[in-house]
Amino acid sequence: MKDKTSIILPTYNEAGNIKNCVETITNVLEKDGLPFEIIIVDDNSPDGTFEVSKVLAKYDSRVKPFVRLTEKGLSSAVTFGYNQAEGDKFVVVDADFQHDYSKIPDVIRLLRDNDIVVATRRSKDGGYGNFPVLRKLASLFATKISEWLFPVKISDPMSGFFGIRKTVYLDTKDKLHPRGYKILFEILGVVKTDKIAEIGYTFGLRTWGHSKLDSGVIFYFLWDLISIKWYQWRQSHHFFLGSKGRNSHIHP
Repeated sequence: MKDKTSIILPTYNEAGNIKNCVETITNVLEKDGLPFEIIIVDDNSPDGTFEVSKVLAKYDSRVKPFVRLTEKGLSSAVTFGYNQAEGDKFVVVDADFQHDYSKIPDVIRLLRDNDIVVATRRSKDGGYGNFPVLRKLASLFATKISEWLFPVKISDPMSGFFGIRKTVYLDTKDKLHPRGYKILFEILGVVKTDKIAEIGYTFGLRTWGHSKLDSGVIFYFLWDLISIKWYQWRQSHHFFLGSKGRNSHIHP
């Protein structure tokens, strides 16, 4: 369907949240009269998240659950969802209510004139809410590191709440090597566009379960940043050396 939006929900151990999450997003989008589908990508959660999702799908054909039995990781779950989606716009949100679902229609509307829309906590109309001080400091530190390694024009490159046009993803998907927890950052490092918009939101509290952000996740995120930077450096130098090699072959 033209102008349909695919909401991508990567999940792991969200059995206690997924029903309310899907119902809330559905109500928000129906209220605005926006065509949509909800793609749930579960990494074989031991708490039965996928089983709950399958029940939801029986009552609403717009809910489309998938389970990955061998792959793990938030970034690859997002791109997996992209590849299953039928909409011409993709919006990624978490299933734990820490993202403000009421802002999804605004993200969708901004995608009509932009390639990427990022929901940011670092704006006048956004904030970290009751984010624990240590987690806020860790997030700000990781953001500064990411901005240093990859100069970007947005205030919150660490955001897990963002939208992208399908055509933009398809043009760049072969350049992505999703890993770790922050797919937006890798997308920003690959997509060449000035059509990026932001919208503020306040980070909420998880309604059920436990946060997956700990010192180990932060370590792996930093490692992911270095890996992405190294890969991009190798690609650019390989292209340069390859071109030089071809030129020297043609003109000895």
